[in-house]
Amino acid sequence: MYHTKTYEAVSSNITGTVTNENRVYHPANNSLDMVIKMDQTDEEEVSFLAQEKANPNIKLPVQLLYEDDGYYVVRVSDLSPNWEALSFDLYQENEEKETVNVDDVTSDSETDSTEEIDAHALITTLYSDQ
Repeated sequence: MYHTKTYEAVSSNITGTVTNENRVYHPANNSLDMVIKMDQTDEEEVSFLAQEKANPNIKLPVQLLYEDDGYYVVRVSDLSPNWEALSFDLYQENEEKETVNVDDVTSDSETDSTEEIDAHALITTLYSDQ
């Protein structure tokens, strides 16, 4: 099994470093709490996505419990009893929407159309094992 070491900074092109400072697994309620320290370069919003190895196609509920000065306390819920390993993605959310010309993406399209998509970038992925 592989997990991101506690108190070991993981470098990121967007924020500088991300450190998993603590993690606590609660088998009674099938949840995992993590304390994450992020050296932010700007004040963009951060979002989270968690998936377990046992059920990789299911996005697990992630609740932000606390946020202050680059510290985030998050809870991943609904883990299966034998989740084995967990990937935890941190994304930087931009407040602005990006306009994408669909023709630039799909060259065989016959109509000219544009779509608005949420602009976000992967900061890093942290790993935890059971």
